[in-house]
Amino acid sequence: MVSKWVVNLIVASLLAFSIYMGFGMILPLLPLYVKELSGGGLAVGALMASFMLTRAFLATPFGRLSDRVGRKKVIVSGMFLYAFLAFLFTVPDQWWGLFIVRVLQGTASAMVWPAGEALVVDSAPEDKRGRAISIYMIFTNAGVVAGPLLGGAVLYYTQEVHHLDLLESYRVPFYFTSAISLAGAFLGLFLLKNVLPKGTDKERRSGEKEAMANIKGRLRRSLDFLYVNSFIEGFSFSMVGVVMVFFMTVHFGLQARDFSILVGAAQALALGMIFLTGMVADRYGRKPVMVSGSLFSALFTLILSATPLLLWGKIIALGSYTLREMGIQSAAPAMRALQADLVPQKVRGRLIGTLHQFNNLGGVVGPVLGGFLWDLLDGKMMMLGGFEVPADVIPFLLSAVLLALAAVMVFTFVHEPHRRDRLKENP
Repeated sequence: MVSKWVVNLIVASLLAFSIYMGFGMILPLLPLYVKELSGGGLAVGALMASFMLTRAFLATPFGRLSDRVGRKKVIVSGMFLYAFLAFLFTVPDQWWGLFIVRVLQGTASAMVWPAGEALVVDSAPEDKRGRAISIYMIFTNAGVVAGPLLGGAVLYYTQEVHHLDLLESYRVPFYFTSAISLAGAFLGLFLLKNVLPKGTDKERRSGEKEAMANIKGRLRRSLDFLYVNSFIEGFSFSMVGVVMVFFMTVHFGLQARDFSILVGAAQALALGMIFLTGMVADRYGRKPVMVSGSLFSALFTLILSATPLLLWGKIIALGSYTLREMGIQSAAPAMRALQADLVPQKVRGRLIGTLHQFNNLGGVVGPVLGGFLWDLLDGKMMMLGGFEVPADVIPFLLSAVLLALAAVMVFTFVHEPHRRDRLKENP
């Protein structure tokens, strides 16, 4: 008989795949969709920020709710909401009409991701936690791979075969996303199994208070620095995410469908890193893997900023983008496992939600600043190290510096518990 933790891992992973495949279909084309609706870089940043702002405020409350009523109810409700909102993205005819949809989409995301991650962590045995999270992330990234590739194929088919105009062709992937999310919601409804602490609701609430009171000293410091790290990562990745499509289009002539395929290919190459680094993190420690991946990502973000000046710049840009993604993905399983090791099981939903909250707050500031900087710097030049360079590389430089600083901070200040301590603190 298949263990409950294996069933939960497989089903949660399939849900993550379905959501991220739909999300991956629309994310690369969103800036150009906004442009077709008369928006610019700042409008794209504002839309990204509205999503992250809602997610930031609601991730912790929904994580706490999942601690009390179970992960399944929260996850499935969020997925049904995702499906409805993906369809609503096709309705507005001006970019500002997307705001209310984007805000509500942040609500759905706050329901799904902290609870989904907590469910995987709750279900898996401690000595398989890194691998379980890696498998979950492999399915997640497989969705990220499949989504842009499928989105690019849909755009090609609608534009080249059916000859739809740009705006109508950009709307078709949203219909696919809605259907995929709806199918995932029914899958979770019928197959997910709840994992809750034993006892009555009153006893669980008392256990939560006791667990929170025990978070102090070195554990408190480690969590606080992980919150700062999460903010920096959310800020850096979202700032670059807003300008990346514009950057590739302006400097290297990529179209929306080209960039969709690039994102999918980069994520496909990164897939091989995830399970490997999860196993390494289980055996040799979470922190070294996490820090190494972040520094690797920072390095290739820095190289990416120089590509407009380089011979074979387009090829180097494509390679740097791919290696940057590989660094991000190699660090992620170790980071999530380390967070789970530190967080007591009775309040895991709440505290994982808080980590998401700080990441999302960074994701609020990053897109707005990135969009603002793009509108301000697009087409301008500046002097840097004796060279005249495009001013629009500033978001990449800022991101690289912050990622490197965050990696050093985690290495210096975050304590990684030994395996025997993890078993004691997370029974």
